Amino acid sequence: MTMSQRLLATLRKEITWRHVGLILGLTAVGLFGAWAGVTLGAQRTDVVGPLTVTSKVSFSLTGDTVVDVPPLGTIVLDTHDGPLALHAQVESLDADVTQGALSGGSLDTNLDEVPDQVRGLLLRSYLQALVAAVVGATLAVLVVWRRRRWALMTAAVTAGVLVLGAAAGAATWNDRALAQPRYTGLLVFVPRVVGDAGTIVTNFKAYGQQLGALVSNVAQLSAAASTLPSLNNTAGDIRALHVSDIHLNPNVWPILRAVIDQYNVDVVLDTGDIADHGTSLENRLLAPIASLGVPYVYIRGNHDSTTTASAIAAMDNATVLNDTVAEVAGLTIAGAADPRFTPDKSTVSSDTAVVDSGVQLADVIAKSPQDVDLAMVHDPGAAEPLTGVVPLVLAGHVHKREEVQLGDGTTLLVEGSTGGAGLRALESEDPTPLMFSVLYFDRTTHDLQARDDFTLGGLGVASAEVNRVIENGSPQ
Repeated sequence: MTMSQRLLATLRKEITWRHVGLILGLTAVGLFGAWAGVTLGAQRTDVVGPLTVTSKVSFSLTGDTVVDVPPLGTIVLDTHDGPLALHAQVESLDADVTQGALSGGSLDTNLDEVPDQVRGLLLRSYLQALVAAVVGATLAVLVVWRRRRWALMTAAVTAGVLVLGAAAGAATWNDRALAQPRYTGLLVFVPRVVGDAGTIVTNFKAYGQQLGALVSNVAQLSAAASTLPSLNNTAGDIRALHVSDIHLNPNVWPILRAVIDQYNVDVVLDTGDIADHGTSLENRLLAPIASLGVPYVYIRGNHDSTTTASAIAAMDNATVLNDTVAEVAGLTIAGAADPRFTPDKSTVSSDTAVVDSGVQLADVIAKSPQDVDLAMVHDPGAAEPLTGVVPLVLAGHVHKREEVQLGDGTTLLVEGSTGGAGLRALESEDPTPLMFSVLYFDRTTHDLQARDDFTLGGLGVASAEVNRVIENGSPQ
């Protein structure tokens, strides 16, 4: 018998099913004790700036940090990966801060200390969770088996696992998470208080003032969408509202007016399919464009006819692009109409005519005496020929939001259906959400700095969400 065979035989004698069952039992009891310890003992209350915050740590597969601001909504931050997540809830706001915000005065608190307070809160919360988990696992083993040695072993293993988990969280820490929060509920209106795109992350004071106004005005939450205070637009950015595939949905226009007013939008960019069948009877539903109060740049989609385009072109604030370039609201914009008019037929992005329209628009841009900041096409299939020709291409058509890096410094942003697919949404069992985005351009360089992607529940769904996205190379 070889040495390896003798070792294997010895292990078979030593390791019995009883040992395996004991190990599994210790693991199960230890896990239950750790979970109970974290659930009962990993909660604390701290003061962060003007806020009183209750926080707790829980086991999680995804990690993340979730901040509840009742009754306004939730902020989700993709700060780190599991196995521990931090859940915080704002309990109260200092009354003096609220009064100062409402009166327009300065905040009587040092917001410069907030980042250090947040880091301290995270460290204390995780240390408390570690202690609670170890104590819970140890007590659970002692109660079940009354073996001190086994309890100490369980404590050591639990501590080791959690330390490794914390290390994993630190290794996957996302510095950009604070710059890219996901809002739900009434908090979807918070990002509009940010000034120019270069100071999105640092404008803590504006957020504090906004929160003060919100918390003190709970009784009027039903009217918050139209009454929340907003900051004036600054010289630091140009704000464009990207919409697409409205499909005659009349409910869209009040929403767009509110967004334009509250976010100080400079221009609306419509990448087509504003109509459904392109008939002259549909044109009366396009009249609200003239009352939006900002320039409206439009290209035809495959559901829009030349009659549709003519009706929009007749409006004083509208610009219709068709293999042309125009300067609107400080941006130089090129646009091409979808070469098809197929309101009752399915289309594919690989159509030769679609690709050729992109090639033709690239030629128009190349001949332009001005540097073009962005191009507008309806079908994303027309975007490929614009790679390396223009830094940004906007599209729609597919009713699904997407960002694609085409290469050579060109980004394609495909917008979902701003009209929730219009009446066509009734044909689907699942409602199509309403989607639109506010784009922030640097006023000097005209580079895209950031965007807020809005998603509103479709027919019969009452929900609202906005995601802040910082573009690569933008200041944080």
